[in-house]
Amino acid sequence: MVFAKQLAVLFVLGLATLAAAPAHDSLAQVLARMRERSGAVWSAHLSSTSHLTESGETVDLRSESQGLRFATYRCNGGICEGTYFDGERLYSININGTTLPVADGADPLLRAERTVASLSFLDPGFGARGGHIIDDGTTLISDVPYRTLLITSGDAVPMLVYIDPKTAAVTYMRDVNGDMTLEYRNYVQIGGRYMLPLEVFRNGALFERYDRRDTLATAFEPPHGPIPVFSSTPAAIATDPDRSTPIFPCTLGGIVTKCLLDSGNSGLSVSSALAEELSAPIVGSFQVRGLGDYATEVVHAGELRVGAMTLPAANYVVLHDIDRFGYQVVLGADMFAATTIELDNAAHRVVFGAAAPHSGFTVPLVFDNFVPVVDVQLGSLPASLALDTGDESSINLAYDFYQAHPEVFKTTAERDVGGVGGSSVELLGTIPLVHIGGYSIESSAIGATRSLAGTALGHLGAGLLARFNVTIDYAAGELHFVPLLPSPAPSP
Repeated sequence: MVFAKQLAVLFVLGLATLAAAPAHDSLAQVLARMRERSGAVWSAHLSSTSHLTESGETVDLRSESQGLRFATYRCNGGICEGTYFDGERLYSININGTTLPVADGADPLLRAERTVASLSFLDPGFGARGGHIIDDGTTLISDVPYRTLLITSGDAVPMLVYIDPKTAAVTYMRDVNGDMTLEYRNYVQIGGRYMLPLEVFRNGALFERYDRRDTLATAFEPPHGPIPVFSSTPAAIATDPDRSTPIFPCTLGGIVTKCLLDSGNSGLSVSSALAEELSAPIVGSFQVRGLGDYATEVVHAGELRVGAMTLPAANYVVLHDIDRFGYQVVLGADMFAATTIELDNAAHRVVFGAAAPHSGFTVPLVFDNFVPVVDVQLGSLPASLALDTGDESSINLAYDFYQAHPEVFKTTAERDVGGVGGSSVELLGTIPLVHIGGYSIESSAIGATRSLAGTALGHLGAGLLARFNVTIDYAAGELHFVPLLPSPAPSP
């Protein structure tokens, strides 16, 4: 047997001290003693701070957990980012608490680890939910006989658990196919009810040390970002008819300004001039990446109002180079995750709080660093492209991808382009056929920007979206698009 593969973040629960359990005790007796000493630890809402050592570096963590679910945050100053596991799949959390699923986030190994770490396998309802506890006899580890249990649950990786014969605490766990040992040490009593370890070792080296572990009386609440409030039924808002990207009036912190709706932005952003006018307090720092990259500040700004919708105060990344583009606020992932959005670039209108259409086509969305990604086919070449409502292009390929596949289009022109972090040159051409879902697009404009690393392999931009009425539903992970007839000619 080999030891467990690399973990995500652990929240390990232990047991109170027991007299040594005889090796002939039945499985039912062992589990009864564990439940008696631990209490309903699998239902406890825990709050912790810890130090995690990984790849030679130590980071500070803040975490909450209850049963299989946990949220963990890495903080820098007043802002935190992290991950959330809902018991089945993993999500990313941005600096406003907005939570979006990680692509391929279903994680049967993490589910198995959490089943053991939270002691959820001791829950009397574990078997009714498809879980199994198998007595695997006794295993000698450093000449000490450990009662060994094999824990399985649905598609979770089977997990071996080793129980200390003196304390009846979970001392080691490993998956049946892995190569890593996890050991839990230094158990202390928490909240007068539970015994929790303060140290986790991985392959004999300290992995995580807890500074504080507490129980909370309230139930664990999954993280979420800003929640909008609507003062009336959602209605269409006019966007600038002279712009291909959706720009419209808005109010931030009581100041009337202009907003860009940009699905390529991982959160919310504000111009440096408007941040100064708002006297918005600085709460942290951030590394901005676009056509270039630079370090900047994060500020906390007041309510945002767009039409009948109000978004509460939130954190905004300060952008030093967007005033020249005719807007001062960028609404990205936090806005898209908060509400379903209908966008009609051809009619120059946007609706927040929209319903999904009853016709057209639907394709799934996955998320890469809070940016939605769709699968398309460029001629016969499959590609994953970011849906970017803030990009004026139709299709804008990452330059490395275009260099690897120059057959996608022939360059017929070039143009200078500008964006966050810098400027570049976009190579332009036409692609005969593009497939999205069940829909085919003929003779679309396409380009490749020389300094665009980009999300995924490039972007689907506003130029292409002008062919459709588009509804973007982050909660459902879906893009709905209804073709507009007649289809507009591709823009250069």
